Amino acid sequence: MSLDSGRRNKTILIEREMETGRDTLNQPIVAWALYTKASADVIFGSGSEQRAAAQTDATQAATFEILANSKTRALLMTDRVSFLGGLWDIRGIAPMGDAGIKINAVRQVP
Repeated sequence: MSLDSGRRNKTILIEREMETGRDTLNQPIVAWALYTKASADVIFGSGSEQRAAAQTDATQAATFEILANSKTRALLMTDRVSFLGGLWDIRGIAPMGDAGIKINAVRQVP
């Protein structure tokens, strides 16, 4: 684990489903919107995890380590990460002491 700024050299976008308006029946219109942007240390799953994932359901795992702030401390399991042109579903969020947040996520591999 390192929250060293030199290792947090990738930019990730964290998106959240938000109500963007109402339709003609007054039902909420929901869309993904930018919640926050963060610099992250990105650690991809090991080769064996990637091979196992590719053989079962074609997913890739990654861990994103970011600094803690008021927004990152309020992350939800229903949020998602946008990184490397892919959308990553959050599977776990854990504090790293007082200074950081660790996000475990997976994405579908094309």
